[in-house]
Amino acid sequence: MQTPRPVMGLFLELKMSVKDSVKILQTAIGIDPDGYWGGLSQEVLEGGYKLDFDFAKFKKVFGVSSISQGFVDGVNGLFAAFNEYKDLDANNPLYVSYNLATAYHETAFTMQAITEYGGVRYFDKYDTGGLAERLGNTPEPDGDGYKYRGRGHVMITGYGNYKKFTDILGIDLVNSPDLALDPVVSAKILTIGSLNGTFTTRRLNQYIKYGLEYNEWVNARRVINGVDDNKAIADYAIKFLQCIKVVVVKNSAVCECCGQPI
Repeated sequence: MQTPRPVMGLFLELKMSVKDSVKILQTAIGIDPDGYWGGLSQEVLEGGYKLDFDFAKFKKVFGVSSISQGFVDGVNGLFAAFNEYKDLDANNPLYVSYNLATAYHETAFTMQAITEYGGVRYFDKYDTGGLAERLGNTPEPDGDGYKYRGRGHVMITGYGNYKKFTDILGIDLVNSPDLALDPVVSAKILTIGSLNGTFTTRRLNQYIKYGLEYNEWVNARRVINGVDDNKAIADYAIKFLQCIKVVVVKNSAVCECCGQPI
């Protein structure tokens, strides 16, 4: 379920695809559509709009005939987090599309917070030795590998990561790691981790500038997990960008005279 890899002349096709997607969003918020999502676009977006997802467009772009309610709920939950963390520019459509692609890949296309596949013996590799140490697990064979196996939209793994997000979110993921499967918590972990560099110390804004070079999307995988499946996820991200739409945020102010919305 991948698009062909851009090579040679196809780089221009990629650039135009991204620019066209951005132009549509810029037009929706009433600014001159130049195809470069920058500070002005972000400022206007936050002034009275929010991002949402076009599920009909997704089915067309990704070539699927139907989607489950779980998929819909998962995407809507992710957008709630994207629109919440505006201070991190989490609602920048380029970052949104990459995080959607990450979740799509990591959750086996379900968009729901899941647990990494495998039994106890499979996760013994995380329990002792160098890999366990890098993940912050204890050196003893005490079951840390399985206890702190991957969970969520982005598969946080190891005691070290569970402790980081316990401190960030104020939720005890260390003693109750299954809390990372809560869709609200999981969406926040993906959003904060990718934009603050919590996962690998690298942040999305270090790689994705205007999204007009394929390597921006490919190298962004380093924010999450090295280079594994980086091109497949890049392809998903470029397609997800086409599925993002803008909606007007309703004014919640009320007239003091008549009590009607202003």
